[in-house]
Amino acid sequence: MTTQTTNINLDSPSLVLDTIFVWKGAGHELQQSNPKYWDSKCHLLIYQEYSMPSIVLCSDLDEQDTGTSITNSAEGLATLIWRKYQNTVLSSGRYLGDNFLFIEHYPRNKISKNEEPEDFSLVQFNWDGQRFSQPRWSPLTPNIVLALIQQHKLKD
Repeated sequence: MTTQTTNINLDSPSLVLDTIFVWKGAGHELQQSNPKYWDSKCHLLIYQEYSMPSIVLCSDLDEQDTGTSITNSAEGLATLIWRKYQNTVLSSGRYLGDNFLFIEHYPRNKISKNEEPEDFSLVQFNWDGQRFSQPRWSPLTPNIVLALIQQHKLKD
C-alpha cells in the first residue's frame, strides 16, 4: 500500500504573517547573540481572527541544513516568536490557555526519503509570564488544522 503525501493548503483570510523565521541553536535566549550557535529556520504562519485564538504554525522547510528542528526547539522557539510579535501581529494578553495555539508541521514533500504523510502536532506549554516551558505534543489531523485556520467560516 502506498501512502499519498499530499499537503493541505494553509492559506486562510485569517493569515496575518507568512515568513521564514530564523533563530539560533535550540532557541535559548543566550544563544541568540552568540555566533557559535547555528542558524535554524522554519516557515512561520500566524493566523488571527477577532475573538479567536492566535494560531502559530511552524512548518519545517523539508530541506537540508535548516538547523535545529522545530521539535527540539519548541519552547525556545515559541518564546522567541511571542517576544518578537507580541506587540504587532499577536495581541498582548493572548498567550494563555485557549488564546495561543502552537502547531508544529512537517510537510514531508521535498527531501523525505519515505512516503510518510505530512504531520501536524499541537504543542501545549506552561507559561511563567516570561517564557514557555514543558512542551507536550498531541497529534492533529490535516482536517482539524484546516478547521482551526478556517475558523472564521465556521462562526458565520
